[in-house]
Amino acid sequence: MSKTLYRTYRPQTFDDVLGQSHIVTTLQNAINQNRIGHAYLFTGPRGTGKTTVARLFAVAVNIQERANFEVVSKEVAQRLIDGTSMDIIEIDAASNTGVDDIRTLKETIGVTPTEAKYKVYIIDEVHMLSTNAFNALLKTLEEPPEHAIFILATTEIHKVPQTILSRCQRFDFARFNVDTIIKKLSQISKKEKIKISSEALEMIAIAADGGMRDAESLLAQVFALEDNQVTAEEVSKILGTTTSANILDFIDALVHSDIETGLKTINKTVYDGYNMETFIRSIIEKLRIVLFLSISTEQKNVKDLISIPKSEMNILQDNAEHTTSSSVVIMIEECITALQKTKNTTIPQLPLEEAVVNICNKLTQSQKTKSNPKSKSQKTDTKSTSDQVKTSSSKQDVTKKTQTTDSNSTLNEVPETTSNISTNKQVVWKKCLTQIESQNKSLSHLLLQCNVKEITSKSIVLTTTFSFYQDRILQTKNKSLIENIIQNTFDLPLKIEVIVLNKKEKIESSKLLSYAAQIMGANTVTE
Repeated sequence: MSKTLYRTYRPQTFDDVLGQSHIVTTLQNAINQNRIGHAYLFTGPRGTGKTTVARLFAVAVNIQERANFEVVSKEVAQRLIDGTSMDIIEIDAASNTGVDDIRTLKETIGVTPTEAKYKVYIIDEVHMLSTNAFNALLKTLEEPPEHAIFILATTEIHKVPQTILSRCQRFDFARFNVDTIIKKLSQISKKEKIKISSEALEMIAIAADGGMRDAESLLAQVFALEDNQVTAEEVSKILGTTTSANILDFIDALVHSDIETGLKTINKTVYDGYNMETFIRSIIEKLRIVLFLSISTEQKNVKDLISIPKSEMNILQDNAEHTTSSSVVIMIEECITALQKTKNTTIPQLPLEEAVVNICNKLTQSQKTKSNPKSKSQKTDTKSTSDQVKTSSSKQDVTKKTQTTDSNSTLNEVPETTSNISTNKQVVWKKCLTQIESQNKSLSHLLLQCNVKEITSKSIVLTTTFSFYQDRILQTKNKSLIENIIQNTFDLPLKIEVIVLNKKEKIESSKLLSYAAQIMGANTVTE
């Protein structure tokens, strides 16, 4: 029976292991120095070599020559290597989750090895054990027999109890980068005497998502074509992905806000039979690179994070130079939304088509805003300036416009002359109330109920319909506080006066309420 590629080309020695040198070196040093632990925990994503390294370690601790150690015979060594020795026991925790399975292990662990020095137990997917099973395993891990070594492997470390973790030496396996996967796949292709383009190998490596076993399985699927020259187009059809050219064309359309080209690229992708979810994922991956390039000015800084061909990097670099990082963020967010919608729609391409329209409209609107930076107030100032240059007969209108503008300006821009203050009494009073409120809120509340009748060169005159308000405001303490604030704010010795109106002189209630609302709105202004 023929073997799959990942079994045929499984590493046979520590030297064959790729991408996990930090782990291999530590384990080899532990063996050479006779510092072998009784329990190890291998964690990491699928297909990163956890079980492979566990098997290699189980063989190495039994056959590797070192001080005060009797090397096993060649026959025993071969059985250990082939995986037929009874001293290396592999347990699939996914199908042996119960406490009874662990109890059986505890009962047999006391039996000495049949032909090797150590009996090694490899428990794969250990996180699948039940709580009771973990509890049963706990005591064994804490005080195992001298001849027993445990190697636990898991892809979900967060599901393993802390009591188990604390009794193991932990090793974290990392995902393989694209270059490492391509290197391994290229070696396999040469041994299998099948020609495959570099772009096709890259597509397989990216689709594997950092897992070597997944990459080798995909390569075996491609080899089933029985083609002497495997191309990227053939691989893309098998994987359900699209070619890099389509992705780059689509991103270029987004960068240049070309809705028509973007929609055509989507429909071409669908017509060619590519999977839309995979297409969107690939777009997001490339946009991520554009985001890095839009922030960093040097490609080498990005290459440290992501490995892609030089030609593709140059194209994405050009895109990055024609956009901004904030624009790329908009693209990524819209594509992520489209990816989520694609899973629940009857028209797979529709969410991405909506995303294209949204992205292009947002970027176009942003460009319009940048090209027309003048605000409404700036246009008013320009108009006022042009009016001043006209004729002397229009000076009165210009003065009137300036006064209106000043009344809507910030409090700090109030002119410090009595004549101008009198023409901007609302602004003056708002500023006074802001200062008074910070020192006496109850007094500020009383003043809100009053109206500013006039501001003269000597005083500020308020009107009210209640004598009680007049009495309270004109109390020596309150009156002194108000006048001091006026003096400090405008450097003018204005007095405060309060007049109680009779029925004929009362202000219309609607006007009074409107004016009070304006004053109350001013209290929220911060300088």
